[in-house]
Amino acid sequence: MISEEETDKYLVEVLEILKKKFDGGNKSALLYAIYHCCLMKRPLAEWLRSAFLHAYEAHARFEIRSWDEVFDPPVPKSTRLEKEKLRRLVIERVWTLKTENPETPIDRGLFDQIGEELGFSGSTVDGLYYDERSRELRELYGDLYEIARPIFETREKK
Repeated sequence: MISEEETDKYLVEVLEILKKKFDGGNKSALLYAIYHCCLMKRPLAEWLRSAFLHAYEAHARFEIRSWDEVFDPPVPKSTRLEKEKLRRLVIERVWTLKTENPETPIDRGLFDQIGEELGFSGSTVDGLYYDERSRELRELYGDLYEIARPIFETREKK
């Protein structure tokens, strides 16, 4: 079980990453940040509260036509949902295995293992993981892993 102090530290670091993404123009980072606060049962950070109120008030003043203008579309046009689900599953599986064993290299052996689990070739898994459309999600998982690594290492020592 993660302590309250570790939870708060983790959330602060996650919110810092998401704030940078939001400030850099990634509108969906706002929803990710709200999600993490809700998930961790913590209040919204001031920047997040302010950004959400600004977005909502723009809606109330009829300055936007769609929530997509505020949060970005949930799925880009011409996206094949099944492929995106598989892409997310592959990335999540890589980082789950990495969390379970930090020494696990992200290499062909890992892709072959995941491919066997999912019923695909290792090269298909490799292609999904390293595809340009996977970059943002890969980076997010990598950042979250780095933040949480001390928690995993502490848990392993017990």
